[in-house]
Amino acid sequence: MPTNLNLTDVLHTLQLQRKKIIGVVIIAFVIAAITLFFVPRYYQSTAYVLPSNPELADKERAAYNNLQRLYSYFGNGDDLDLLYGMTRLDTLYYQLTDSFHLVNTYAIKVSNETLRRFNAMKTLKENLQFKKTENNQLAISVWDKNPVLAADIANAAVALLKQSEESLWLQNYQNAMHSLQNQIQLLQQKINETEQQLSVSGSTKANTMILQTQKIQDLQQLGQYRKNIADLQLALQNVPAGLYVVQKAAPSVKPDKPRPILVLVAVCIISFVFAACAVLIYFRNQPE
Repeated sequence: MPTNLNLTDVLHTLQLQRKKIIGVVIIAFVIAAITLFFVPRYYQSTAYVLPSNPELADKERAAYNNLQRLYSYFGNGDDLDLLYGMTRLDTLYYQLTDSFHLVNTYAIKVSNETLRRFNAMKTLKENLQFKKTENNQLAISVWDKNPVLAADIANAAVALLKQSEESLWLQNYQNAMHSLQNQIQLLQQKINETEQQLSVSGSTKANTMILQTQKIQDLQQLGQYRKNIADLQLALQNVPAGLYVVQKAAPSVKPDKPRPILVLVAVCIISFVFAACAVLIYFRNQPE
């Protein structure tokens, strides 16, 4: 008998050994079904957010409402990249780990408290996914055995990202105001010194005019600084949103993995191919 089987020989061999092939498929199906029964089921919850336009953080926006029309509320791809970059920081994961007591939830069995926290954070990293979508959105997905906890973690991640972005802008305003207050203090001292020099008798007329001109300029500059302070105070009271929530995460009504039907179909196909190949290899040199 030739060692190479043609199509007729292949079909004939599969026909003769169909019971063995079907038996292998059934056994694989049963084992997979039993395994799936004991495999933990995970639920997925996803929130969608849009980056905000950093131009909205301009303090002039708060002072002049008409300037708002010049800016879009939503950011572009570069702003999404910046927001996505913030999700790579371990700070976010540690905050979520502590907020939801994930050391206990994930049942981390390590004696060292720091190591337990670190392992819980690593587990959260595996279950928390950030993905940029084609619609210029950031999808925040969480996998967990508890559907409610998955949704809560996803929404908490959104809140932390929003808070972090707004805190950066708020800190920028506060630093600018602190700098202006120092400049105002120095300028006020300079004006006081000029007034003292003007009050001293014996100054020449030319020197007096120079001092008065300098005082007027300093007073004008002082007024501008105070106006800037007022703008910053208004901006501090109207910090723009760090991001915009398109859709909050909601608890899933059914497990998202594993998917029993897809797994069982795949097992049946793979086991059939494996059994058929094994039969053809084993019986290719056997006489009929």
